[in-house]
Amino acid sequence: MIRKSWRWTPILLMAVLGGATADDTWREPARYAFHYEVEPPDLGGSSPRRVRIWIPYPAETADQKVLSENIDSPWPWRVTRDGFGNRFVYVEGQGKPSAPIRMRFEIERRPSKGARPAASAAGTSQDPELYRRPDRLIPLDGMIRAIAEQESEGRRSDAEKIRAFYEYVVRNMRYNKDGKGWGRGDAVWACTNKRGNCTDFHSLLIGMARSEGIPARFIIGFPIPPGPGGPIPGYHCWAEVYESKRGWVPLDASEAKKTGRIEAYFGSIPNNRVQFTTGRDLVLEPPQQGPPLNYFIYPYVEADGKPVKDVPAVFRFERRSAEKS
Repeated sequence: MIRKSWRWTPILLMAVLGGATADDTWREPARYAFHYEVEPPDLGGSSPRRVRIWIPYPAETADQKVLSENIDSPWPWRVTRDGFGNRFVYVEGQGKPSAPIRMRFEIERRPSKGARPAASAAGTSQDPELYRRPDRLIPLDGMIRAIAEQESEGRRSDAEKIRAFYEYVVRNMRYNKDGKGWGRGDAVWACTNKRGNCTDFHSLLIGMARSEGIPARFIIGFPIPPGPGGPIPGYHCWAEVYESKRGWVPLDASEAKKTGRIEAYFGSIPNNRVQFTTGRDLVLEPPQQGPPLNYFIYPYVEADGKPVKDVPAVFRFERRSAEKS
């Protein structure tokens, strides 16, 4: 059998990407149909009197709009919201759900350069004051503070410090998911081991910024692969830091490390992602009985007040045409 080799011409590449080029992700809006399906959880053969299910709902920002939703659930559902502005689909019933919960969202996503200061009013979910405190896995003292002080020495403005912290994380961290410990967003673990995934990169970056009094926040969603559609294997997260002149500035240190595009991912992110939730140590709405969630991107289930582990969920996308600016 003779095997034909492919030549990656610009026309063929555009076909594989579903009509989009790599540069379009940084310049033009994109539109996606995003499917989020939650399978009935394994309840170990029991039939609990009360099962509660929370699922993250896509964010609405200046750069992301939810154009339509379709939610199919065997039990009644409603959309709730927490103090960070995160929205959730909340479902409650008795026993084991008889069918999956299927959600489909039509989403328009633009490349982002962050949010201006005018959009960060006090008392709103964009208020920088919400993002100064430590989280359980992001302390602001000890080695985190020591490294932040070291890297910010001689730098007077927040903008200079933010750049120094970003460069430190990109320079010193390795994207590596071997063994255990990575993926929890433990800033001290990341600082000590100097490796991990996107949660570890950005937890260290957020801790360094906050220890110097600079508001910083954790944002998580799903990456959109190249192509016209297909499965999405897992989440992706990034950070935003607050600078008085620019407002909320997006930083993606892990993608900068993986791609080598250090300048590109400082202060801007492309359209190939769908944002879901912001923050750490999250108390859902209505509040869960279990402890605060480290972060929230996969479904969370409680049966008679006890967390259910390993709830199966699948994610996929379809690329749509979007109006260009």
